[in-house]
Amino acid sequence: MNAVRQLLSHVKKAGARRPGVVVMSSMGRNRAFHAWDVGDDTFVLEDGICARLGDRPSVLIASKGDLGRKARGRVMTISTGNHAVAAVPLLDGRFWGLSRLKRQRRSAVLASRVLCANVVDGAVEMSQRDVPPEVLYAADEWLVGVLSLGMDSVVIGDRNAVVLERYREMGQEWRVKPLAWTDAEIKTALAASRKRISSSLSYYHSARGVHFLSYSEFLRFVDLARDDFHAFVEGLRELVAVYEGSTRSFTRMHKHRWHHEIELFGIGSGIAQERLVPELEDLMESIDLGRAGRLGAIQRAQEIAALWEPLLASPSLADENSEAFAHSLYMNITGEVYAAAGDSSSPAFDDRRTALPGATFSGGRPVMHPGADERSRILLSNLSSMMSKDEVVEYANVYELRGDGSAGRLGAGRTREVVFKTNTSPLETSLVEKRLSRASQGYGGYMLARIGALKSLGVRLSAFYRLLRRRAQKGRRPLDFYIRSRCEGEPLDAIPANRFCLADGSQAEDRDVVLALATLMGDAAAQNMAMKKYDPKTRSPLYGVGKEIYFFEHDIQRGKMYPKSVSTCSVRGSFGWPRLDRTAENLREIAGFYLGHYARALGEYAAKHAVAAEDAAESFFGGFEFRTRAMAWRLSTMKDRFDSFSPSLPARYGFGGKLKFALWSLERQAKGLPELRRRFMELAAGSAARKAAVKLPRRREDHYRPSARADVGRPAGD
Repeated sequence: MNAVRQLLSHVKKAGARRPGVVVMSSMGRNRAFHAWDVGDDTFVLEDGICARLGDRPSVLIASKGDLGRKARGRVMTISTGNHAVAAVPLLDGRFWGLSRLKRQRRSAVLASRVLCANVVDGAVEMSQRDVPPEVLYAADEWLVGVLSLGMDSVVIGDRNAVVLERYREMGQEWRVKPLAWTDAEIKTALAASRKRISSSLSYYHSARGVHFLSYSEFLRFVDLARDDFHAFVEGLRELVAVYEGSTRSFTRMHKHRWHHEIELFGIGSGIAQERLVPELEDLMESIDLGRAGRLGAIQRAQEIAALWEPLLASPSLADENSEAFAHSLYMNITGEVYAAAGDSSSPAFDDRRTALPGATFSGGRPVMHPGADERSRILLSNLSSMMSKDEVVEYANVYELRGDGSAGRLGAGRTREVVFKTNTSPLETSLVEKRLSRASQGYGGYMLARIGALKSLGVRLSAFYRLLRRRAQKGRRPLDFYIRSRCEGEPLDAIPANRFCLADGSQAEDRDVVLALATLMGDAAAQNMAMKKYDPKTRSPLYGVGKEIYFFEHDIQRGKMYPKSVSTCSVRGSFGWPRLDRTAENLREIAGFYLGHYARALGEYAAKHAVAAEDAAESFFGGFEFRTRAMAWRLSTMKDRFDSFSPSLPARYGFGGKLKFALWSLERQAKGLPELRRRFMELAAGSAARKAAVKLPRRREDHYRPSARADVGRPAGD
């Protein structure tokens, strides 16, 4: 039994039923309503609503004081159809005199004091729309605290920036409805948004209350006229008839911004009202006056469909199975389309991370939320144990980081992040938590030993690492996880386009910035080669896959954000080169392998930006040379310490031999810089020549795709 069903069962058992039944005609059908009082609160329920909870029924929540009554408590209505079904009789007093508002105040109260919601998958999904945040917060506290629905049964549907920040500060960001990341998640969200009002027409219902009618659904609706003409007429009436309590039809009634209560999807703002809605109105009038019979109405509806298709912004929007349809509609049902147009809503999906149930901290102690799994519990417990004396966690949110290959059930990914604030810091701190790539004993120590050696050489890795122990599942070994500090910055492909622009605000690219990034790419490549990163499955050095994190800082002289440093956020694959023989042949093979990958990555980068390939290559190798010499100098000053470094690790990892080979190779990397430069320039020139015939499109910001974030590329491995 879902939470809303349980609530309604409790209301009917424990509440005092008000005498009488309110029957009203709405949208061509009669609806009966009953009311129950539970304490100071009143529940107005459409007859038979318990059997319709799977149809996204509409919910209204209002304070009795806001309805012109000197009374405590709240009113909740649940009905089929759209929110106007219950809103009109509630505000004009037909529902047991619950409202005493004057006619001229009703619209303002509905817009600013009545909270709209829907029952979705057994939970109440609240839609803020135009009501102040305080109204939303009060309704949430009533649902969770007074009605005991539970945090996981009340969802905040809009990602409004102010509301989002409040729930973050309570450690409850997971309760704000997340935006989808994968195509499968988008399709699931679209399917879940399907809703009918009163007729057989099926719409995509948005967080702002707009009902989007697709072209494909309209074609199905036209075909319906052949088999069930009465249902066709009822659907047409739903689109263009003016119902009681209104002066406009749903296709002309403004709902939010440029959208109407029913919006013909895929057509530019206002075009449907100019070109298609009048045709639908004429058809409805012809049927009502008897000027058009069934066959004539079918023919006219087919003509209207033929008018609709060429008005679509893109032909792909006619196909509900197309990617363009799914992404465009998803922007609309989530309200992200308004954010793209300059609304104050939050950006689409918060940086490739989805919040998970965690805890609210009270006095520094976590009070766990329903749905928080053991992994989050242990992560937050470890967080508390890391605090200094007199330092306590004020709030924390747990996220799952999601890369390009993210799939499967939310919460099953290998990478999480905890973002928290303590009483001793004005800013939040972020730690990344990952599962080790191997469960074998001693692998965590092997990882930490590699990190310690590489950081001592000057490889820029995360500043902080700590191993965590997880309980073993039945029949399995305990799994080790670790947490580390986040590297500041973004992966190369996630750097905002405006970072490359000139300081004068124009869209032209700044050549100095492009070349500075190329220098840092070379810096990262030198670190990558010194680490001997290698993935035997993909035969890749794991370079250019989102693990190099580039940091920008405001440059006073340039008056803009400028590239300053690069870090490697992953130790995965380090000491992975398969051959450890100290031969010239092995060195040549290493150089060819790594430099070839670097040249291809640089070639793709140079092709995207306004810079000559040879200039990019010079800058790249300048960074490569600088970092190589810096690491080799550190090695020379601490050679005896590296020689004596012998952590106690299982022999199967071969740490000692791999470390000695990496150090020997680094020394040769520094001594062989002139030859490496020659080979790299040849490879870079060849890569540029191959790409000269193909002009790669410059990366653009994609509004319906989540933006990337630091430390997120391919989340596999360490």
